[in-house]
Amino acid sequence: MPEQKSTGDLLEVLKKKGSYEEAQREICTGQYTVNLSEYLHTLARERNMKQADILRRSGLKKSYFYLLMDGRREKPSRDTLIQLGFGYGLSLDEMQDFLKHLGAAQLYPRIARDGVVIYALQHGLDIIRCDILLEENGEQPLVRE
Repeated sequence: MPEQKSTGDLLEVLKKKGSYEEAQREICTGQYTVNLSEYLHTLARERNMKQADILRRSGLKKSYFYLLMDGRREKPSRDTLIQLGFGYGLSLDEMQDFLKHLGAAQLYPRIARDGVVIYALQHGLDIIRCDILLEENGEQPLVRE
């Protein structure tokens, strides 16, 4: 198996190639390709979790959660992914990897709302307590009614 290119190497290829198609041929093995439903099921198995528990802890609407799990929705919002991360009980580091692998921006402490979520994850708060903290700090909660 060829050595994995670093992110910096992939960036350099994209900068230097004359066409995207040419760059794509060289970098495609270094990019993430993830089937959301498979990823969520694998994560549940690895963590020995039931879907009902993930749903309850995520604060997502039942119908939408099962659309994601069944593969009938593929592009959830970043907030939905964060809710799923809470559902799986992810640590801060695990949440960052989860977001990165699913193509979403990682939590960034210079953004006030992200800072609250980072604090909540680092201190073991559940999604309800995280949302309370978000609202107390004038930020939009993750769980929408």
